[in-house]
Amino acid sequence: MDAAAAGARRPASRVWLKPILVAFVVITVLELFVFNLPFWQTIGSTPQQTHDDGVGSGLSVETGGIAVVTDPEHAWRDVSASQPIEYLYIDHVPSERPSQNDSVKWRVSTMKSTDSGWYDANADVGYSPSSESSRYSRVGDGSTHVRLRYQQMEQGAVIPYGPITANPRVPMRFSALRLALELVAALLIILFRPNSPLYRIRLALRRSSSLIPVGICAAATSLVPVALLVMASPQDSPEPTYWNYFASYSAVDQYQMLADAILHGRTWLDYPVNDALAGMSNPYDTKARIATALAHPDIPIFFDVAFHDGRYYSYFGVLPALLLFAPFKAITGMDMATNTALIITATLASTAVTLLAIQLARLIGRRRAVSLGAALLGMVAFMFGDGIAFVVQLGLFYQIPQEMAVLFAALGLSLWIEAKLRGLNLPLLAAGSLCMALTIACRPQVILATLIAIPLFSDEIIELWRQGMRGGAALVRELKIWSCAIAPYLLVFLPQFAYNQARFGKFTDFGATYNLTGYDMTHMRAPLTQYFSFVFTYLIQPPNITAHFPFIQPAGVPLTTWRSEHAMFGGWFLTAAPFALLLFTMVVWRFALRGIRASGLVAGVFVSWLLAFIVDARITGPDIRYEIDFAFMLMTAFLVLLYAVDGVVNRQDAAMAGSVTYSHGDSVRMEADHWRLVTQRLTFGWLCAGLVAALVFLFFKQFASGMNMPVANWWDTASWFLFM
Repeated sequence: MDAAAAGARRPASRVWLKPILVAFVVITVLELFVFNLPFWQTIGSTPQQTHDDGVGSGLSVETGGIAVVTDPEHAWRDVSASQPIEYLYIDHVPSERPSQNDSVKWRVSTMKSTDSGWYDANADVGYSPSSESSRYSRVGDGSTHVRLRYQQMEQGAVIPYGPITANPRVPMRFSALRLALELVAALLIILFRPNSPLYRIRLALRRSSSLIPVGICAAATSLVPVALLVMASPQDSPEPTYWNYFASYSAVDQYQMLADAILHGRTWLDYPVNDALAGMSNPYDTKARIATALAHPDIPIFFDVAFHDGRYYSYFGVLPALLLFAPFKAITGMDMATNTALIITATLASTAVTLLAIQLARLIGRRRAVSLGAALLGMVAFMFGDGIAFVVQLGLFYQIPQEMAVLFAALGLSLWIEAKLRGLNLPLLAAGSLCMALTIACRPQVILATLIAIPLFSDEIIELWRQGMRGGAALVRELKIWSCAIAPYLLVFLPQFAYNQARFGKFTDFGATYNLTGYDMTHMRAPLTQYFSFVFTYLIQPPNITAHFPFIQPAGVPLTTWRSEHAMFGGWFLTAAPFALLLFTMVVWRFALRGIRASGLVAGVFVSWLLAFIVDARITGPDIRYEIDFAFMLMTAFLVLLYAVDGVVNRQDAAMAGSVTYSHGDSVRMEADHWRLVTQRLTFGWLCAGLVAALVFLFFKQFASGMNMPVANWWDTASWFLFM
């Protein structure tokens, strides 16, 4: 062993210890002195019950420890204390039921002894009877009088009304969830920091030193969406729910209805049909349909389901019903819960994209070594960026066909890569084509990922053509290969087209335009110029970030002409995948892509993404849910670039540059290694920071308005920031 290698290896035993110790110190400080700052601030406080100074005319105090909001604009409660109020504690009252899961929200006004009137704050605060830790509220600023303004409560709201304690002693409190978040963030930094030893280990899946970390990472990233779904605990209503705004019932059970239809040998859904709806000249006119529903309430009208020739149909892909709902019903006789189907598809899809991340690393590794660190980073990044974890907590059945489409698309690409690595293995090639073809029975636009095959197999296609021109056995082999690549598509497409023909009289009609939704999909089209704003909104819209929990709120989408608008939290690059901003530096790294002959592959992925994006944007405009359809394509391009960059800057000699003694005349080489090391630190430092930012955004986005977080979880997490 030479001296340089020995010098580089000696500190390896300590390379993990230092960052672990730093992480331990930082987390300890955060837990003891930041998140528990109120404990230290109130350790010497003298609690006293506040004096009740009366209520506004819009708040009616009644017996039994309750008050009723009669006019939110004039609903308030005034309390005061003989000493400045730093914190308040909402005492328990008998009217609070242990099972109550409601929030009591207010805005604070304060007045000091030197003030002649009230000073109003504008942030919503409050508490939930189901969260003990939320009963503590920060006031500060030396105020002796506090007004709680209930203007955010609805008229008629009943709120608990009891004693309030000023300057309580806030107990020290630790949260397992908060600690888990801190540990995951620390783990990402430790593993993927620029000087991580993982970047000096070559990915070799035949060795346990690579296989075990990859297996652990794959298991962890596959379970994250399930953990987020369980944390949010979305309501799994088995029956359609009534939406007042549309005077219709949301057909949330249509996958089960589709499964029942399949088991009974029919194509339509057995929802009762309102004769007035069937008699409308244009049932897709939302305004007219609402009026019809209100005028003829005897039979419900259903929402977000296709309606054609007097019958209801599901325009969502049929494959989830064939693979999940129908078999489950046939075997058990019971309906499959939406959350169960979500857990299955989200887990399998997440597993498939981690497999794709590894397969891409193996593909790139043929021409330039890929490090274990880059491969693990790619797996984690794919989990954040594929869009599944970003919306899974909503618990919507809409995600099921999307997740299944991503599952088969990622699996198809992985099988194609394996077929390429094995010299065009025919069974693997056919299996990849079958998986990719199945996406049309889930989300038709995802089938556009098929175009990735062209640059992926470009060398093989050219070589097959050259050999086939010679005739004989080479031509027969070429025909076999093309048959294995194309026949699976026919195997899937023909039944799907026949299914479309049976439902809508046209084999290419999947039924989306017959959807009874918030606008007339059969007649509405976005102006082409509006797609520029859609690109901005989907990709680079800055997020709506505040300094008040939950710190993240939906961002508005200005539209020049009316379009269906759904919750968006900012552009994909700035929310779900900030690390993917590396794609904007592609022109800088084009030499790295050329070095591994991957420029065409990235270009092909971008073409597939662009076409899928146009389809989604044309259908509905901005909608965070639609990112699942094409985000995995962007992540595929990102991973190819990541592995190319890794091969250039994370070389063994670059990592050891600081320990090598150069002889006279090697200044040029030394300077080159120095700048490579600087580039490595900047690039992978940004990637590491991007992963942590994605983690934090993913976590807190769950608590934004409209994300269905249980009230107790919401207020427990909000209480972490009591010191603010």
